Amino acid sequence: MGLFGTEKTSKGTVDEVAQMIERYFHRRELNPKNQELPGAEGYGWWLTEGSAKIYIFVQEAPTGPVLRITSPLVYLPETNREGFYRKLLNINCNLSSCALAIHEDTVLVVAQRPTLGLEQEELDALVWNVAYVADLLDNELSCEFKVPLYSQRTS
Repeated sequence: MGLFGTEKTSKGTVDEVAQMIERYFHRRELNPKNQELPGAEGYGWWLTEGSAKIYIFVQEAPTGPVLRITSPLVYLPETNREGFYRKLLNINCNLSSCALAIHEDTVLVVAQRPTLGLEQEELDALVWNVAYVADLLDNELSCEFKVPLYSQRTS
């Protein structure tokens, strides 16, 4: 507790946020060492939620460390891309604390924020939100547009 009963906010160092992520995994009864991504720039972890794979990164940036949570969903369709993009934009309109994005030929759910002032509850909520949205949308988009799930090609 800080002055006047306020909660202390984090300085947002990479190590401090890495410890928050490790606490998140421990509460989920997962060993954070088993969830680490080899070769991640900075720190990186993964977890599975339903059919979705979630990646958590803490990376140094020119303006200070950044938390990035991402989940690849599906591949872009070969046909009807305009309709597909329209669907993604309509979904984005209703998302909170995350967004849909495209990297190369893959659709992703992403959430990103500077780590300064990050609190454990916010980190937990961001991971849960990305995981929930990813697990909800991957099968829906795959079925509607007849595109493979990201997990089908990487398994």
